[in-house]
Amino acid sequence: MSTFVLCAALALSASGGPTLTATVNDPLSHGVVGDLRLSLDEAIRLANGTLSIAALSAAEQAQITGTGTTVEEIVIDPMVTPAITLEAPLTDVMGMGPSAGHVVIHAAAHTTMPQILGGSHATVFSLRTHLVHVEGLHVMGGQVAIDAQMAPMGLPSMQMALVHGCRLEAQSVAAVRLHGTGMDESMLMLEHTDFVNLPIGMILDDQTAGGVVMAECEFLAMDGVTLGADVLENGNGPMSMLLMLRSSFVNGETLARKRRGAGSTRQFMFRFVHCDAICTSDVVDIEGGANALTMVHHHHSDFVAGPGRKAFWVWPRSAEFDIHGSEMVYSGDVFVAGSRFTPRVWQQNNTYRGGRIVYDVDGALPNLLWNRYENCTLEVPSTARSPVTVRASEFVATTVNGSSILAPIALTGCWRSGGALNGFAGESQPAPSRFLGTTSITPVDPQLGTSLDLATDLPLGVGAIWDVMLSHARPATAAEPVRLYGDISTAVVIHGLYALQSRISLPLPNDVGLVGIEFYVQAVDFPLLGQGFVPAFHLPRGALVRPRI
Repeated sequence: MSTFVLCAALALSASGGPTLTATVNDPLSHGVVGDLRLSLDEAIRLANGTLSIAALSAAEQAQITGTGTTVEEIVIDPMVTPAITLEAPLTDVMGMGPSAGHVVIHAAAHTTMPQILGGSHATVFSLRTHLVHVEGLHVMGGQVAIDAQMAPMGLPSMQMALVHGCRLEAQSVAAVRLHGTGMDESMLMLEHTDFVNLPIGMILDDQTAGGVVMAECEFLAMDGVTLGADVLENGNGPMSMLLMLRSSFVNGETLARKRRGAGSTRQFMFRFVHCDAICTSDVVDIEGGANALTMVHHHHSDFVAGPGRKAFWVWPRSAEFDIHGSEMVYSGDVFVAGSRFTPRVWQQNNTYRGGRIVYDVDGALPNLLWNRYENCTLEVPSTARSPVTVRASEFVATTVNGSSILAPIALTGCWRSGGALNGFAGESQPAPSRFLGTTSITPVDPQLGTSLDLATDLPLGVGAIWDVMLSHARPATAAEPVRLYGDISTAVVIHGLYALQSRISLPLPNDVGLVGIEFYVQAVDFPLLGQGFVPAFHLPRGALVRPRI
């Protein structure tokens, strides 16, 4: 049986009850109540319960179908209404509460998206409830395409508004503005959405006191966006966050930036997983604060900075940080600072290329393991107070500069080729040869009926096995030294033991049931000859694989 078929799982779906559907057919956003066409704003007011069906003309009522008592679905058919011109900002989407269900505003099932032409209006959609979905729309122009601010839910379950399958383009301020004050619980999911030609992709403005501002983003593609996410943290209370998974950023300056108000006591978490960013400036630029923890967890991503810029930057050294980065490739400088209250600095199984790697930390001891440094300098400045130990890592043409007598750099069980150890830097138990293997998996989007090529590049005396498993939607990255990007319970081990430069071709059956399933392909390498300097096991970074037709 095929490895991929063996790994596949069935997806379950649930269906809702009867509902009223409003089909928009007015090319103007607001129109006139009682005319011959149902406008988008009229449909929103119907869903909010502020406009009655009885107030509509017979022609408008003909656009309402179904057997429910409230409008929960608003449909825009691009074959009937290819574009809607905004006359004014749309009415806030409030819905009618949890008992009425979600309000879903979406395009009819066609290959083209209906356009919402925002002009220069302050906002296009304003989401004021967690129970709203906006799907399949191309919002062009306007100052802000999606403005989201939600009051507390008052329910134990966490509901989040959703923007799915949209294209947000050419807004003059930002595509999305997520904000809150007081006890607001402003929470928004963004999935499978393109951000195009924008000054800012998302603004997260947290002014809450006991509330939360949270964005969970997946499968975002940002192209021509100057600043991907701009976080303004001025809140107080438990924690706000930005999660970005399976996303890309190209032709822009900076993926994410955070600025924190001096009085803010809010914890904030960034989590980047499977996010690739090619920037002309710094990739992430995160300002922390002395009064609250800033967490920056980043995994299995490629961060490419502009010439002379930083691929990763957390500052100032008086701030409290929790840093966890693994399975990363950094191209550019990496600057990590932190106060004596910094609880964690983990950077493991990463590749650093062509940059200055600087640790200016007074708190937790940096935990550096299984890293590769290529044409870099590793530096600890004189201000640092936390010693830096690098374990089981490889250095190529990389100089190590220790300038702090209180924070010396120690290389333990590492292999070096070129470069020097300067100042307060030393090594013990140096490895006689390379020991960390690498792999490649191509293509990551194989067509059904073709093959997936798996290649190893392993040092002499190191072997590997391959396994294929279903990917984790939310990878388990809290532990060390192993992060799990696939579900081990579904793993299928490919027959064979591989060494040196090997290549195998894994056939992909012509089975449409594999489309829509995401796999994770991973190798595990280990010493074949009992070498003490080789880790008992090591996990080269694998790849997500998504079969396609």
